[in-house]
Amino acid sequence: MLFATILVFISFIAYKIYQTFRVPEGLKDVPTLSCLKLFKSMLSIEGPDKRWEDTRKILEKDGIGKFWFNGEWYVVTTDLELTKDVIAKTDLYPKSSLEESNPGSLMASYYGTNVVFSNGDVWKRHRYNTNSAFKNLPMHLFDETALKFLKVIEKIDNGPIEVKGLMDRLTLDVLGKVAFGFDFNNLEDPTNVYVATYQEVTEECNKPIYFICPFIEYIPYFYRTEARKKIAKINDFYNGLIEKKRKSMETDEWSKKIDNNSADLLECMINASNNPKYPMSDEEIRHNLAILMLAGHETTATALTTILYVLATHKDVQSKVYEELLCVLGDNLTPTIEQQRELKYMNMVLNENLRFYPPVYQLPRRENAEIIKFRNHTLLPKTPILINIYGIHHSSKYWKNPEEFIPERFENEHDEKRDQHTWLPFGGGSRICLGNNFSLIEQRLMLCTLLKKYEVSLPADSIHKDKLHLYLFN
Repeated sequence: MLFATILVFISFIAYKIYQTFRVPEGLKDVPTLSCLKLFKSMLSIEGPDKRWEDTRKILEKDGIGKFWFNGEWYVVTTDLELTKDVIAKTDLYPKSSLEESNPGSLMASYYGTNVVFSNGDVWKRHRYNTNSAFKNLPMHLFDETALKFLKVIEKIDNGPIEVKGLMDRLTLDVLGKVAFGFDFNNLEDPTNVYVATYQEVTEECNKPIYFICPFIEYIPYFYRTEARKKIAKINDFYNGLIEKKRKSMETDEWSKKIDNNSADLLECMINASNNPKYPMSDEEIRHNLAILMLAGHETTATALTTILYVLATHKDVQSKVYEELLCVLGDNLTPTIEQQRELKYMNMVLNENLRFYPPVYQLPRRENAEIIKFRNHTLLPKTPILINIYGIHHSSKYWKNPEEFIPERFENEHDEKRDQHTWLPFGGGSRICLGNNFSLIEQRLMLCTLLKKYEVSLPADSIHKDKLHLYLFN
């Protein structure tokens, strides 16, 4: 009897393992990507360029591949037909919410339900409120931080700069002022307590082991109690900001801010949430502030870091940008909105940088709500789908000499020959990044301020002399 019980138990375990690794019928003909290479890549936080190197042969040829991860078979694609379908049909390909995919996890408790990770009517409500916040940006706050940034550069006195760290501090100060009406003062005070706590939480959320083995978070030893205490501290900070804003919006000053477009993003979000059709609780506003902190400064910091590398290693490009600045700005340091539109060559350089080094290398996971037929493949409902932005941007199918930096690719803004889905640094469709204009304004302003006074070069002993070394979370 005991032997029979053990045999049944072993058979049950074996069946469960088989079920876990079994390839769904419709995906059997999809080329398989190595999950071992993926695990190695995640643990060593290798950059998207290395991942593309490992998968390029399959994705360039077939445009689709599959890999096993955490008990599921994922589909990753660089195919434009499938990409367009996923981007255009948001109801058919909803995003996975953090609470659904990792309930109770550190990321779910910090970011909650927000405009990025929500669907349907909930997403529409969040989108209305956050979209309202981005309609009128207070340009004078961008200018103030740009001039402050210049003073910090002047103190360095032509010495070498650890660029990514400085760009993180810069973009956080811009976001603080423009989004929250709060001065983190991180440019002048890198040890700011709120910033340090935020960075520690972000670092904890990005630990690769919790992506590879999410179940360990439910084991007491791996619960990350200290990190959760830090999240509580940041939440107290956000709650204080929201409460302070609500009180200030009851005064006459609020009407003046609306009239002269000087309201910050948080004030606009709170104001929009008062609409009975699109109400939003303080907790939901807080979750949107958390995702805004992540998306609003880290991606722009990465873009500014890579563009400075490009300019340092392509002196001809830097010279052309400088000549254009002299022509358009004259003696001014910061451009007006109208002048930003006249910076044709700079905008080409920014676009090519976002193609070559997209700050977000793949779109968040989507899942098809019903059976999808793609070529001779069948995607059963709830198949995880990833769109590889880096792969699309570096595919020889869509770009001539994709590994060369050529700003002139974007000379014709309305090039009908180029499919718009071959350039997706901000995503696309109705779920395109809300802060795309915010980010581009910030990038232009900082480059104008810096390049009007300085030439950017790479130190002779730089580890990036031959190639920029990219990392997954940096």
